[in-house]
Amino acid sequence: MNPRLVLALAFGAAILAVMLLRFDLAVVMASLARAGWSGFAAVVAAGLGCEIVLAIGIWPLLPRPASLAAIVASRQLRDSTADVLPITQLGGLAFAARALVLAGLNTTDAAAAVIADLTAETFAQGLYVLLGVLASLSLLRASAQLSPYVGAMLAGALFLSAGAIGFAFAQIGGSHWAERMGEKLFPGKLTQARAFRQTIHAIYRRRARLALSILLQLAGWVASGCWLWVVLAAMGLHSSLWTAIAIQALVEGLRSATVFIPAAIGVQEAAYAMLAPVFGLTPEIGLAISLLRRARDVVVAIPVLLLWQGAEARRAGKA
Repeated sequence: MNPRLVLALAFGAAILAVMLLRFDLAVVMASLARAGWSGFAAVVAAGLGCEIVLAIGIWPLLPRPASLAAIVASRQLRDSTADVLPITQLGGLAFAARALVLAGLNTTDAAAAVIADLTAETFAQGLYVLLGVLASLSLLRASAQLSPYVGAMLAGALFLSAGAIGFAFAQIGGSHWAERMGEKLFPGKLTQARAFRQTIHAIYRRRARLALSILLQLAGWVASGCWLWVVLAAMGLHSSLWTAIAIQALVEGLRSATVFIPAAIGVQEAAYAMLAPVFGLTPEIGLAISLLRRARDVVVAIPVLLLWQGAEARRAGKA
């Protein structure tokens, strides 16, 4: 395994260990118990709904049509591998492209679509963080106890948002990052790398389709705020939808900023635990939310990965 990946994983695991040692795990478990199996089922269902909305974002960018099932499977495979395997979120992109290849796209088209989708998603995520800032301002300014957090949260969130949107603009404007990705995806294959560059720049030139993809991705991220609202409701906490959107937007911003840590291990737990008190919840509830999300990821990822392995085995048998 890559030494830098091991170091990042160890760093994240250390943060997680601190989180587990610092907080009252009895309170965390009590929060999870309130959700129960029916609440957990609702959490899983809501998560799958969010995944479908996010998956559709790649549809306007595809050089060739693909079925909705293939699009959703590609996105779910990407997220499932990044959520449970010792790879970074960027590593999941290769699995997403592979799923599209299994659905009938050629390798260069699939790779270009997945990278362009990441660009659109990054732009949309930056907008989502801004939406989280707006939601935070409306909530925090109404509370004398929480209003001191406004300046720090605004500055941090705006920094994350500007970075995400700036990265996306750089790719759309012709950054060399796509070329470097092509070289990594097709090492030693100059023809395929050149075809990848031509395809991805052709996708970026279709600005109307790119804008549609960004809007669909933004809808998906807003849906993730609705997912957190379902989680809180399942735990018997009737927070407002604005609170859920604000927390989830800021958590996702922190996750994207630490993309080098596999599965955002530790970072996700720390983000939920630190942000929960800002919005009137306890750190233990924040940690419980993160653990519930981890459980949801594992429950979904295992069958997804098994189905993918089965599809690869059937393809190899026909070869």
